[in-house]
Amino acid sequence: MTLIRSNKLPVKHAGLIFNERILIRHNISQTQAAKFLHMSRKQVSLFANGKTSVSISLSKKLEVATGISAGFWLNIQKSYDLYMARNEKVEAEPMYAFG
Repeated sequence: MTLIRSNKLPVKHAGLIFNERILIRHNISQTQAAKFLHMSRKQVSLFANGKTSVSISLSKKLEVATGISAGFWLNIQKSYDLYMARNEKVEAEPMYAFG
């Protein structure tokens, strides 16, 4: 099976999207966001700057705080993680023949 990959896929870390579309757009500081999310400012900063991934727990907090589903945040993170691992070599072989 041939897998076609694109290096031009516009994928962003979930935290960067949170920073741009929620914090900056609505003029919310990371300190304010930390209070709403019941997190430390450092945790919010790491996430908003793309340094830590969104977890299930954080995605649920983001859903409550932003009204955007937890699934959205997790899917954005998953897409980003897969994109970042696009050139990672893995050792595996097919378990059975398709077709």
